Amino acid sequence: MPDEPATPATPSPAGGGRQPADAGAVHDLVRQVIALYTERILAERRATAPDETRLAQLMEHQRACIADQQRLRSEQLGPAEVEQIAARYAALHARLTTE
Repeated sequence: MPDEPATPATPSPAGGGRQPADAGAVHDLVRQVIALYTERILAERRATAPDETRLAQLMEHQRACIADQQRLRSEQLGPAEVEQIAARYAALHARLTTE
């Protein structure tokens, strides 16, 4: 799983505190992160001189995201686990979109 700090809940859209994470919204966030990794993998593969180490790292992180996505789909996760995943992927998404 990607190395990101976990916080107990996701920020509320109105900015007025925190609310429990919704599993459907978390699934969408994980899907968005997977898409970002896919874009980076494709860009690295298309590079004139692809960095094989970087490519392997990107693919490893993408596989970890896919594993989390499958957990969200197939397991009955408790609210705390869903919130941890939500926080981790919110931070990861923010990092990937600002790099």
